[in-house]
Amino acid sequence: MQTIKNFEKWNENYIKKYDIEEYYKSSLIVRFIEEKRIKQIVNLIQTQEGDRIIELGCGAGHILEKIPWGNLTGVDISETLLKKAEKRLQKRNAVLIKGNIEDLPQAVKNKKFDKIICSEVLEHVQNPGKVIDEILKIAHKDSVIVISIPNEKLINRLKGIFLKLRIFFNLFPNSSKKMDEEWHLHSFNMNLLEKYTKGKLIIKKVKAVPFWFLPIRYVVKFKI
Repeated sequence: MQTIKNFEKWNENYIKKYDIEEYYKSSLIVRFIEEKRIKQIVNLIQTQEGDRIIELGCGAGHILEKIPWGNLTGVDISETLLKKAEKRLQKRNAVLIKGNIEDLPQAVKNKKFDKIICSEVLEHVQNPGKVIDEILKIAHKDSVIVISIPNEKLINRLKGIFLKLRIFFNLFPNSSKKMDEEWHLHSFNMNLLEKYTKGKLIIKKVKAVPFWFLPIRYVVKFKI
């Protein structure tokens, strides 16, 4: 576990360096993978009218935007991303809260949510285990929890091939050469996710994105 003196400032610097809006628009490959990830998340949480839905590390609101109904809440530590999310979700009456998801604001801890999402976030936080503990505080016995992670080893292997072929920056103009060289504090895979959730959450379903034979992302549905 890495300890960063001023985590919020450190995180904000990388948010500005790797602008999420530019990343989503950077190439057809990126857009295809991220759209598949979001679609899998929305399918797995199976929202219903009246559901209390929260996304921890909501970023710029790309996932919450795609949820068709329910009472939406997003939490993020970044002022920059929350402003983007507010603009994207202005017609959805979403409640957006600034906070560190390793220690959720009391206003969030006091509530229980039917659907909880945490997508492509655990690799960025200092202590992923604390995030899982916070999820347990806001979940009830029937809550559906969906977590997605990057498959770092495979992604780094693919990036290495693209770099050797000298096509990496054409395909991924707004991306780092290795997933864990800067902004990612942990090199995630399914084994590591299982380690952090063991004895706390029960895996119900695992979806590989974009395909089962090319698991660049894992989208995992949990129950308590």
